[in-house]
Amino acid sequence: MISAQLPDPQLQLLLYAKVTKYMLHSPCGVDNPQAKYMVNRKCSKCFPKEYRERTDWAEDSYLLYARPDNGLVFEHNRARFTNQYVVSYCPQLLLFFDCHLNVEISAGLETVKYLSKYIYKGPDRVTMEISGGMQDEIKAHLDGRFIGPIEAY
Repeated sequence: MISAQLPDPQLQLLLYAKVTKYMLHSPCGVDNPQAKYMVNRKCSKCFPKEYRERTDWAEDSYLLYARPDNGLVFEHNRARFTNQYVVSYCPQLLLFFDCHLNVEISAGLETVKYLSKYIYKGPDRVTMEISGGMQDEIKAHLDGRFIGPIEAY
């Protein structure tokens, strides 16, 4: 369902084209110290990832995806990309949506809390009115209020 590898260009040419177009992390670290993800001389996204022969669970309940050192290399603008630079993706979603779409599997309590925070917080909203007269506080309150699906239920 989820991969973090370059597909075989001989067997999956279309998927290979999508992965190399959308799902490669730009060079960073020693290869590009000025990259936008660099913080304190390290990649904040932890690229390049380590080679792994199989997928395993990490201590933080995220998966460490298989990234075998199988010799597949994609070269673009003098940069060499191996499985270490592939962002995790779902092949079916990547082919369907034709865009960058990072997909992760996680099964930890921290992840549920993280996701719930965004589900229940509601959208950001700003109300602004420029007037020289008196302000209608009741109207401003009603205009700035948002009732999401959970509150409506």
